[in-house]
Amino acid sequence: MESPTGQRYIHHQEQGSNILLFVREFKKDNLTGGAAAYTYLGWANYVSHEGEKPINIVWKLEQPIPAKFLKKTNKLAVG
Repeated sequence: MESPTGQRYIHHQEQGSNILLFVREFKKDNLTGGAAAYTYLGWANYVSHEGEKPINIVWKLEQPIPAKFLKKTNKLAVG
């Protein structure tokens, strides 16, 4: 069974919660040595999931990914 956090993500729409998706390409910024900046991609809705600890969730964005980010994200989309 999924954790309470997993359940919250899976059932976010019924609970009236919103998911805002922020992503980053790398954990560390090579220039500063600190954490890399996040990019806001927009609101997302739950589609499906598999696994537990860790759980892998598939989200559908309400708006398409902005074109300036597509080149980077296309290499992440598999299968």
